[in-house]
Amino acid sequence: MFFKNNKQEIVDTIYLIVLQGLNYIIPLLVFPYLMVTLGSEKFGYIGFSLSVVQYLMLIVDFGFNLTATKKISLARNNQSELNEIFWSTIWSKISLLIICSLILLFFSFGIPRFAIYSSTLLIMFSMVIANTFSLVWLFQGLGKIRLISIINTISKLLILPLTFWFVKSSDDYQKAALIQSLVYVLSSTLTIGLLINKRYVSLKINISKHKIISAIKDAYPVFLTMAATSLYTTMFVIILGYFSSSQEVGKYTAIEKIIRGIAYLIFIPISQSFYPKISSMSAASTDKAKHLVKTIAVIVMFATLFLSLILFFNAGIITSILGKDYHNATDILQIMSFIPIFISVGGILGQLGLLAIGNEHNKKQFQKVYFCAGAIALLLMFTLIPLYNAKGTAWALFITEFTVIVGMLLYFKKSI
Repeated sequence: MFFKNNKQEIVDTIYLIVLQGLNYIIPLLVFPYLMVTLGSEKFGYIGFSLSVVQYLMLIVDFGFNLTATKKISLARNNQSELNEIFWSTIWSKISLLIICSLILLFFSFGIPRFAIYSSTLLIMFSMVIANTFSLVWLFQGLGKIRLISIINTISKLLILPLTFWFVKSSDDYQKAALIQSLVYVLSSTLTIGLLINKRYVSLKINISKHKIISAIKDAYPVFLTMAATSLYTTMFVIILGYFSSSQEVGKYTAIEKIIRGIAYLIFIPISQSFYPKISSMSAASTDKAKHLVKTIAVIVMFATLFLSLILFFNAGIITSILGKDYHNATDILQIMSFIPIFISVGGILGQLGLLAIGNEHNKKQFQKVYFCAGAIALLLMFTLIPLYNAKGTAWALFITEFTVIVGMLLYFKKSI
């Protein structure tokens, strides 16, 4: 019954998993090369700068990937409303980009400890600019997420292989940073070209100060949640970079990329495929929507458990492949090996459950989980990381992500 009633979403999910697989396999080939070629110190430059840039992209996104997507999925048959949502979101993101540029200058030149990362930070800021004009939220809301996935895959196939050609030693770390950034630039450029060609929305610029403020207000609760999440996704790396060496940053970020890559390989395609459907379904039948989310959560749990067991029992082999700079990172990988379960199942219960099905009260519950996790992360950040460096960061991430899945499960059972 599950497969029969959700045929289109399942096809989309499989399609996206294949594309996400390509999106993951390509970096999976490139990043080990960078880890070995650049060494843990210069790869730490990339890892640290990427964490700062991801924090800035979080500000630019501001939760629009959830709030704008839901609005568009409900207004896809109303062209006038669709145009308003599109332009209010775009201008909101541009406003936030200006704020991000000021934050970048502070990080690059206002904190002496981070001066060694300044050139890499400036190069990778182009990712933030490109992300401002990323239209994933529009295409996802329109039910055309396949197009975006194809564009992202094409961008990585065209750009990332350049790493093997131009990056030959640790001195080429800035070239590596530029190549990583060009993926985002090309992807956003192709997406804008597709929008112009297909004319899904009117290209006549529609600026309304009231609509921009309204869009930011609507997304603000989700942004607060994501900001709390950033304490243990990006801020952990920034704090590790402050208290420890770039080598420790390199080891931690290398393992975290493997862990998050596996989690997102499962979670993102499912979330992108089912979020619009569950949002619409919940308006007609909450029970059916709830049953669908529970079914998806169980499937995701078993899939990620299988992958986590593989990681745990093969940690030594995986770290040995990365090279001599990572020989003592086996413990870090084993600590983090079960985190994909927490990320994926917690994400399903939160995004597809509390947000897609729920009301404003459930949205506040969603926030509370991440605020609680953020508070715990803040405590762990200044206790475990200064004392135990990369290994302490791994334990801090494990405890925090476990808090998230427990909180999402409790609120889902209680309210949904």
